[in-house]
Formats: sequence, structure tokens, C-alpha cells
Amino acid sequence: MYYLVSCGCLFLLGLLFYRSFYAGLTACLASFPLERMYQSFYAEKRRETLLRGFKDVLYTISGAVSAGRQMPSALAIARKSAEDSFGSESDIALELSHIVDRYEGTHADIGALLEDLGSRSGVPEIGQFASAYAACQRCGGDVEEVCLKTAVLLLGRISVRDETKALISQKKLDVLLLSVMPVAVLAGLNVLGYGYLSVMYETTAGRVVMSLCLALIVCALLWGIRITRIDL
Repeated sequence: MYYLVSCGCLFLLGLLFYRSFYAGLTACLASFPLERMYQSFYAEKRRETLLRGFKDVLYTISGAVSAGRQMPSALAIARKSAEDSFGSESDIALELSHIVDRYEGTHADIGALLEDLGSRSGVPEIGQFASAYAACQRCGGDVEEVCLKTAVLLLGRISVRDETKALISQKKLDVLLLSVMPVAVLAGLNVLGYGYLSVMYETTAGRVVMSLCLALIVCALLWGIRITRIDL
């Protein structure tokens, strides 16, 4: 699906800037280096979705532990809540099901399972909660108090992160719109006045100018993405 969409868009972009079938085919080659960027973007989206689900899990675990439930029972309640809120096929529900099933089937160590989730997901908040719980298990600390305090701290951090993301999202939209506008204007000129820009496609100087414009648009988009990417 990625190659189908990306090659289609790149082909149209090459066709728009050069009015050449071969230029469109050449532009499709850019889908290979762009794949890594797409994978990074998609992975980040999945981590954000998992973090939103984990935020609700922390609320559920805090309430269950405060009511006197043990961690395995609290995770089972959190799984049911996650399935109701996000669906049984969501990442957070599947991960909780994996942990609960492993514990019920083999009595695996809950702390080790949570740490495994934290390392695989790449979400720092999950790893920090798992590390705090595992350390409490090993040292014989007050699991209830540690879980509650850790949950409160992480929930505060997640809330600040969500607010910051909401502010940045508007800037990301501005960057996208500013990058798309020149392409949209060029497409409009080609549709409304096909011969108006003929000199830009039929002369060497025109092709150089179009290539420079395309390079500037791409650089501006990449620069905008970079300056709006803030790690929290």
C-alpha cells in the first residue's frame, strides 16, 4: 500500500513539474529512500496511540490498587477496560492480554513482562513504570504506594506531553499547507492555462528553474518537519 500511494503521488509530482512521463517514472524512485521516513512516522504514531492507551491503563491500575487489588488482578481489569475503550484488536489491549495470559498460564513474573513491553514499545513512560514496579518487587517495597506515586507522576508527565503535542500539531499543519500551496498553484495554472507555462517546460532554463523550485519546496518541507519535531 505504501509503494502504491507513494509512487502514484511521486509520479504525478514529476509529471506536474516536468510534463514528462519518464520524469514521473524517475520520481517514483524516491519512494525507496522515503520508506524509512514513512516507517519512522508510522512507528511514532503507533507509540503515541499506545501511550494514550497506557494513560487510561494507569488510571485503572491506580484505582484497582487503591481498592486493595494485586497487580495481576489490576492488569486483568485494565485489559477489560482497554478492550471496551479501544477495541480488542488495539495495541494496548493485545499487550495487556499477552501479559495477563502469560501470568495465568505460566505464572510468569509480572515485572519482567512489563519491562519487556517497555523495551519493545519504545515508550519511556511504560518502561519507567515497569522499572519502578520490578524494583519494588525485588526489594520488597510497598507495591501499592509505589504504583500509585509512579502512576501520578507519569500521568502528570503524559498530560504535559499531550498539551505540548496539541500546540505543535497546529504548526505542523501550517508547514504542510505552506508546502502544498505552491504545488496546488502550479496544478491550477496547468489546468486553467496549459500554454501559459509552456516556456517553463520546453526550455532548458525553464526546466532548471522548475527543478530549483521543486528542490526548495522539498527542503522547506523537510526543514519544517525537523523544527516541529520535539522529543519530550
